[in-house]
Amino acid sequence: MSLNTKAAPAESNNYGGTLRVLIAEQEQAVRDALVDRVEKSLGVTADAVNTAASARKLMEQHAGEYVLAVVDTRLPDAPNGEVLDSITANSIPTIAISSKVTDEIANRLLDKHIIDCVLKRTDEDTELLADIVQQTLCNPQRKILYFSTDDFNRKKIRQLLDIHRYTVIDVRNKADIRRQLSEHQDISLIIMDQSTLQFNAIDTISELRQHYRREDLAIATICEQDDQQLGAKLLRAGANDVIRQPMPTDEFYYRIKQWVESVERVREIKYSATRDILTGTYNRDYLFDIGEKLYASAARGDIELTLAMIEIDNFEAITTKYGPQASNVLLKTLAPLLGAELRQNDVLARYDASTFVCLVSNVGEHNAIMVCERLRQLVTKTEIEYQSGNLEISCSVGATTNTGDSFLAMIDNANQSLQSAIDRGRNCVVVSGA
Repeated sequence: MSLNTKAAPAESNNYGGTLRVLIAEQEQAVRDALVDRVEKSLGVTADAVNTAASARKLMEQHAGEYVLAVVDTRLPDAPNGEVLDSITANSIPTIAISSKVTDEIANRLLDKHIIDCVLKRTDEDTELLADIVQQTLCNPQRKILYFSTDDFNRKKIRQLLDIHRYTVIDVRNKADIRRQLSEHQDISLIIMDQSTLQFNAIDTISELRQHYRREDLAIATICEQDDQQLGAKLLRAGANDVIRQPMPTDEFYYRIKQWVESVERVREIKYSATRDILTGTYNRDYLFDIGEKLYASAARGDIELTLAMIEIDNFEAITTKYGPQASNVLLKTLAPLLGAELRQNDVLARYDASTFVCLVSNVGEHNAIMVCERLRQLVTKTEIEYQSGNLEISCSVGATTNTGDSFLAMIDNANQSLQSAIDRGRNCVVVSGA
């Protein structure tokens, strides 16, 4: 038996903690390549064996710990994929690999609820396999909303999605859709089945499209093969896809995967376009975009708006003394702390090298002072270790509740308050009112 086990720290991966993957593969080179990719690149514990008996022993030893298995269908003591029965019986999502995959073998594997069947030929296939492992480990972070009024359909579809470890949110009526979308803004896909037609699924899709674009939220509908006109109506209303039943299980999986990952890519692009690369806060472009909108609401009297500028004191001196790497550590440490101190709807953006801007709604002038003072104290109390020592930091805060005649005027007012704070010796707060 060849066994490789290496525990990875929980913080080294993005999949929710320490995870364990079982790899049962007879070829040493493939096994080693998979272990290397899973542990080093993904930060996940990999237990690798080359026999079915060893795999069964590990499942007994680590009962309930495996979130995924990668299994060769032709192990020395299980040449016909017999080990798959043991693994799937333990409800472990499984990727099957084989040097030969015929339609007969593929159909037999799908009957066992295998995630995927990958042909084992070259190093490229090992990379493909590792990518499938990575995607499957990411799936619990991907949310799918399933709208159905039929318990039989719900159970069937849920079983298929659960195999791939998606997080599935069930709804049974139209009102719950909007509520769940509000509570879970990271939902990527809505699936509606045939049973929802009695609740005017076409109207529901049309209403959703007034708030969510196709690229921001995918909608897939499941309907019968014989109703051809319905498919066109659903697509015209705003559905991304019409899944005809009956459909091969593997095709269903790939269609779902396609839409979830498509929305995810769009969100990543939008995130990158609005975020500062170093700190992860909003960037200057987004600040002016959202700032103009909030200013318009404040000018109409719909909200009260406070704009605060937070400048790290003596930032250039710190950079000169310790180098730019120290400055980067400082900014990357402070940004999430400042963000956590603000409310969910407040905006934190990086304005320039050493300055952040906060847009805070509906706090009033007195509370604006309290908010700014709280942020100042947070920075002052933060200890940042660098090169076996601590960076001594503080900040000056200038803010305004005076909307003036433009968003740029608010920035100018806040900047004047910031200069006043600097002139007073730094590490203080100055807020100008209406």
